[in-house]
Amino acid sequence: MKPSIFNDVIGPVMRGPSSSHTAAAHRIGAIIRQVCLPEIGKVLVQFDRRGSLATTYEGQGSAMGLISGLLGLSILDPSIVRFNELAKERGLDIRFLVTDYEAKHPNTYKIRVKNENMEFHFVAVSTGGGMIKINNFNGFDVAICGDYYETLVYCESKSDINIQNLFQLLKNQTIHSEIDLYQKRENNYLVNIKSRESLSGKVNELLSGFTEVKWTRHIDPVMPILSGVTKPLPFVSINEMMDLAEQNDMDLAELAILYESERAGIDPQNVISLMRDIVLTIKNSIREGLNGTSYDDRILSQQSHLIREAEKTNRVFQTPMNTVIAYVTALMEVKSSMGIIVAAPTAGSSGLLGGAIFGAAEGFTDDIDRITKAFLAAGLIGVFIADKYTFAAEEGGCQVECGAASGMAAAGLVQLIGGTARQAVNASSMALQNILGLVCDPVADRVEVPCLGKNIMGASNALNSANMSIAGFDPVIPLDEVIDAMKSVGDSMPSSLCCTGCGGLSITPTAIKLHKKLSSTRN
Repeated sequence: MKPSIFNDVIGPVMRGPSSSHTAAAHRIGAIIRQVCLPEIGKVLVQFDRRGSLATTYEGQGSAMGLISGLLGLSILDPSIVRFNELAKERGLDIRFLVTDYEAKHPNTYKIRVKNENMEFHFVAVSTGGGMIKINNFNGFDVAICGDYYETLVYCESKSDINIQNLFQLLKNQTIHSEIDLYQKRENNYLVNIKSRESLSGKVNELLSGFTEVKWTRHIDPVMPILSGVTKPLPFVSINEMMDLAEQNDMDLAELAILYESERAGIDPQNVISLMRDIVLTIKNSIREGLNGTSYDDRILSQQSHLIREAEKTNRVFQTPMNTVIAYVTALMEVKSSMGIIVAAPTAGSSGLLGGAIFGAAEGFTDDIDRITKAFLAAGLIGVFIADKYTFAAEEGGCQVECGAASGMAAAGLVQLIGGTARQAVNASSMALQNILGLVCDPVADRVEVPCLGKNIMGASNALNSANMSIAGFDPVIPLDEVIDAMKSVGDSMPSSLCCTGCGGLSITPTAIKLHKKLSSTRN
């Protein structure tokens, strides 16, 4: 299924330092909770020592997100900061272990839940920007991504014919998007049904007479947009999109609305409404940040007011970028104080898109519909990045977080000022070209330094690229080729520069001192 603007690009709305750590872990925990209540057993979480989570699962919120999800807390609940205390209060016996098991992905969770004389095993991956995939459940190779209602039926039988009859009954008597039958060893089977509506009552009714069925589990989706729409998309490549734009004189926001409505199977007006809600959340987060934030476990104190104060006394150059700097900083400070933010496309880059668009709109327009369309245009650029590559810095460095956000913001700014789809795509190409190779080297295991500076730099790059494109500058390299080049660069990047805290600024003497200081304070 092609990426969704709301699932893969702009969102989740969340608290926490990292979407690929906190939000993704929360979603994994929320799914596991629906399969087996963890409070009545023991939970073991293992991280591969060569992956990114081994060094970052505490500081970047993986433990916080996972425990909160396992306990059934909302990602917006302010009490998630008390995750360790709440685990003890609820009787959640959970242990984290760094070990060796050759994980194929740097953001891999290997989880065992043992309760009521049963054991459940999960291998899950955070794929970037809050997206997840449970790719193994109790030894069965599955693909649970949280974008369907999922029904799991576990069977034991010596008769393959009986299982085939059960499978055909479920296949013929349920309205589903996908249905798969997995076999493990000779007598163990799992049926996995994916649907756009809950099938719990129907499946339980159909299976009432089958002694082969040992248990069923029903999982509600954790993503805002469901998959499973079979209608063809209006376009699947940038070239197809541009042909459609030029044939019908459509701007990038109109293309985004068309794409997401077809992808999600919802009315175009619902697409606009969903994005407007997100935009208003970002606007509120900027306001909250400018009003002042505080949080003990962070490196930077409030700074978002400083640029405006310097302007008032003529200590800095008077430029519209000062507003962008203030807004980007405000959003990053809300994130670092555990306030509500929108990952766009990630929490680590959550200041860039909102700060750039709202900052540029200051004094230009306060039309919320126009601003909403700018975010929709930005989201569509993110769809192509997500489709071709990733938003996970653990795979490609910060070029896929702040870099991707900069390319998205450039397109959004072109849309904001009234530019064409071609100008928006060209602006994205130039912005991404300027930011290839950006490494991810967070200081002291916090998503603050140099993340704030990279968000501000990416916003400036977006604004300059938008202006260059509208003025007629030639991007030379098409956007799809730039995304391919970004993947090539990311694949060449050592893991020490991909959000592991093992390279770059992360291992400077000052960073090491800060890490020790903050770790001792937390413990």
